[in-house]
Amino acid sequence: MGRRSKPPVQRRFRVYIASVAAGAISSVTALVLFALLSFLLKLPVGYSGFFSLLAFGIGCLVAGFSAGMLKRQGGLASGIAAALLFTLPVALIGFVLGGLSITAGELNLTGKIIVAVLGGAVGGVLGVNKNGGFK
Repeated sequence: MGRRSKPPVQRRFRVYIASVAAGAISSVTALVLFALLSFLLKLPVGYSGFFSLLAFGIGCLVAGFSAGMLKRQGGLASGIAAALLFTLPVALIGFVLGGLSITAGELNLTGKIIVAVLGGAVGGVLGVNKNGGFK
C-alpha cells in the first residue's frame, strides 16, 4: 500500500498555522527590539503606539510571506488570510487587556485590519515570487 496523503483541508490549515506562528515570533521579536531601542534612547512613551503598530505590521508581513512561500500560489489571497488569522488573537488579547472598546486608544481595530490586509498582501505576493522556496 502506498503512503496516504493528508486531506487538502488539513494541509491548507497547517500552512496557516505555520504562517501565524512565524508572524507571532517575528512580531514579538520586533516588540522586544523596539522596547530595547526605546529604553536605550530614552524615547518618550508616546512612541510605544507607533512601535507596536510597526511590530504588528512586521508580523503580518511575515505571516503573509510565509503563507505565500508555503502555498506557492495565490499569494495575495493567502497572504491576506494569514495576516487576518494573525490579527484575531492580537485583537482578542487587546480586547481582554484593554477593555472591550473597538476604538480604544491610538490603535483601533480598523487600523489593525488595514495594516493586516496591506502587510499580508505584500508579504503574500513577495512569498509567492520568492525564488527557491524552503529547502
